[in-house]
Amino acid sequence: MSKQVSRVEELVEQLAEPIARAEGQSLVAVEYAVEHGRPRMLVTLDKPGGISVGDCQRFSDLLGARMDLEEDRLPDGYYLEVSSPGLDRVLKRDREYDVFRGRLVEIRTYAPVQGQKKHLGTLGGLCEDHVILTDEEGNLLRIPRHMISRAKLHYRSEI
Repeated sequence: MSKQVSRVEELVEQLAEPIARAEGQSLVAVEYAVEHGRPRMLVTLDKPGGISVGDCQRFSDLLGARMDLEEDRLPDGYYLEVSSPGLDRVLKRDREYDVFRGRLVEIRTYAPVQGQKKHLGTLGGLCEDHVILTDEEGNLLRIPRHMISRAKLHYRSEI
């Protein structure tokens, strides 16, 4: 990630975090990329019970107004997109392990942890560079963060 991308994402996080808190939401991620020559700012939110289209629109309006005040520090012509994390979002940043605490996740590791490379359970967060997971049998697992090849939210249909 370039320094400019990192700087832009940090600025938008600083602007978005207090808005998310005030709206009863959690800021999951801010991702900045240039796609087809056009800058795109993707802000992902979550809250208990999920994020609605109306939540996204309201947040977009509030954040857009704040970003307009910082136009000299942001790229020209960016496209702001606000979304929910989706049912099977891949967890990319350390903060996401705490944002999604209590949710069902699937974790795959590079090498076996307690005899397995695939783990399904309830996320307990990130503690001392270990992801805490309670598996379906009620066993508590501490998976070293560096051993995780992929972690994602898991959706299980009750049908």
